Amino acid sequence: MTKRFSISNYFCTYKAYRAIAIVSYSVYFRSKELYTMDKSAKTVFNFVNLTHPDELKDEETQLRIRRLAMTEFGRTRRKPKTKREKNEIVFEVRQPVATEQPSVPIERFGAGAVDPFSAYPIELDDSSKELISFIFRDNSAHSRQLRGSWYPVGLSDKVSFHNLLSNSRLYMLKELTGSFFRQDDVLSLSHHNSALRLMADKMHDPQQHSTDEMLASISSFMAHHHVLGTFVGWEQHRHALVRVIQLRGGIDRITDENLRITVSWCDLIGSFSQDIPSIVPMPRKWKDDASTPPGSPRPYCHVSLQWKLELPMMLEWITIFDDIAQLISLDRAFRDRDLQRAATSGSWMEPMIFRLLAFRPLTRGTEREDVIEEVCRLGAMLFLAPIWRWLGATPVWTSCISQNLLMVLSNNMVEWGDLKCLLLWTLYFAALEAQEAREKSQFTFMLAVLMNGSYMEDWSELMEIVKGVLWVEQVFANSDDSIRDDVLRILHMQARNAMVDTEDD
Repeated sequence: MTKRFSISNYFCTYKAYRAIAIVSYSVYFRSKELYTMDKSAKTVFNFVNLTHPDELKDEETQLRIRRLAMTEFGRTRRKPKTKREKNEIVFEVRQPVATEQPSVPIERFGAGAVDPFSAYPIELDDSSKELISFIFRDNSAHSRQLRGSWYPVGLSDKVSFHNLLSNSRLYMLKELTGSFFRQDDVLSLSHHNSALRLMADKMHDPQQHSTDEMLASISSFMAHHHVLGTFVGWEQHRHALVRVIQLRGGIDRITDENLRITVSWCDLIGSFSQDIPSIVPMPRKWKDDASTPPGSPRPYCHVSLQWKLELPMMLEWITIFDDIAQLISLDRAFRDRDLQRAATSGSWMEPMIFRLLAFRPLTRGTEREDVIEEVCRLGAMLFLAPIWRWLGATPVWTSCISQNLLMVLSNNMVEWGDLKCLLLWTLYFAALEAQEAREKSQFTFMLAVLMNGSYMEDWSELMEIVKGVLWVEQVFANSDDSIRDDVLRILHMQARNAMVDTEDD
């Protein structure tokens, strides 16, 4: 494929070609010698081979090009004039041979910058280009989870695209300030208001009510409210989503896989944040990703064995726990391939969270086994939340889960027996996830009380128990720094108080 550019437009096209990450460039000069007798043409080629456009900045390369250009210019001045320019620079984009460099997958083309060849629903100004670029910038605060699905959906409609830009601004503010804003700023609100106006126009057209674009628009509003953490608005759009799916004739009538995954994702993340069951069924892709290879051995787990000895009739939570333990033992969530899967169509995390949200032990009653299963259900979600973030999902709100856990523990005193390790494991991750100082102090106090009651004097004893239940070193390494000192201070205070009481007696 050969494209011709004159000297005057070279610098304009150079920046566009820089977007192609690993493609070899060959720059050659061509001039035609015209013969006066038979008008035949003879072509002379002078090659200057480059492996990357940055080599054009090299002084020796520039000097060589100038010399070749001046030589050709001088030669052609002695030839008869023609209607066309006698000298032109031709850029030829060639596919590199297999022995040079590995080719870049097509999905990476344009990553990190605005793709000049993509069709956007609106005309981009400078701020919009910056927001789009921020989505793909390495190590930005923007959510990478399922980006391969929700980004194409965001490009499908003006409403969803404006919300995509609004959300990108919220993530940019998070990177600038260190925390998520709970309301729009001027720029994000501007795009969100544009989405609202366009949505109002769409609602007045009955032919639009059951289209893919309508589902994409509603999902984008749900995602926007989730980033802000305003779940009243999320709930309203969720009801609208259900009505549109009913108009479509059911969830299976959504044939676009990216849209199907995005709809489930927007419902799941909001449901997790509020600890309510998801109402949109899992996509088939998620179910497939959550299945383990046939014949995979189950890792030995003393916790699982002890559970089945003490609660042989209560197997729903421990089955989910065993599946999580097996998937982690297979290292499926922590390889490059699995990180890529999480950024495109989803990982095993989504099905596990879906199952935990659907499971409601307290609907059966508040007997000992019901309370233990409910505490462990909440503990499993608090354990998975940091892993979800590590895989690229942000924000992951857990305050509602923490509050529900405090309520269950405060209202139900049960004997844990040999399953006390699960209670310690749950409280550890609850203390890590607690955002409010009051909640954090309550969880650390409970941990200290349990350590004292179990005659633990050293922090390493607690960590040995926690890691023995379920642990991921890549995610949780040094995580205890934020709570260790608080727990030990309470533990030492309890020990001093016990000594004073003993002396008084």
